[in-house]
Amino acid sequence: MTESHANPTEAAPSPTASPDHHQSARADDAWAAIGEVVGTFGIRGELKVNPLTDFPDRFLRTRTLYMSEPRMDDTRTPHDIAHARTHKGQVILRLAGIETVDQAERLRGAWLWIPTSEITPLPPDQFYLHDVVGLRVEDMAGQCLGEVKDVLTGVGNDLLVVRAATDGREVLLPAVKAFIKTVDLAAGLMRVEPIPGLFDEGADEAR
Repeated sequence: MTESHANPTEAAPSPTASPDHHQSARADDAWAAIGEVVGTFGIRGELKVNPLTDFPDRFLRTRTLYMSEPRMDDTRTPHDIAHARTHKGQVILRLAGIETVDQAERLRGAWLWIPTSEITPLPPDQFYLHDVVGLRVEDMAGQCLGEVKDVLTGVGNDLLVVRAATDGREVLLPAVKAFIKTVDLAAGLMRVEPIPGLFDEGADEAR
């Protein structure tokens, strides 16, 4: 999951993930991705980071983050932040012990994580995208359409993966206010007005 959130009355935020992949909200429920190392900066081992969070200033106050290095996705190594600043929509990060360009270059492609216990709290009328996983999905007439099984972020709009109630197939529903009308986390319910025909397969048998 990432530290990206949405307001139920507005479109889901534009994804910040790298355009060559999709990020699953349920990749690891204990961790939240907050950035991806995309290059080096300067000659002193600083890292150039694409933030995967709606709160990039968190890098300025976070003391320790956890890194999954390229090709080692299951291992997250703690790193202390020596200095951080924002620069042209990215974060310039200096980690303790990383002092040369060669050291920094080896970290290109690494993902930066925090425990979900450190995720930034949200106002009551907002929610994180991963919070909708498991919600019952109904149309505006109250008919059950399925259950949210995952959220994919990537290029374009975020997509809700909904397991259809009629036949169990996975339906991709864009997470935008044109389709997502209400989200009630306490009730475990999402009301939607889907694209015409999106959930129609098998609907006749259900009626």
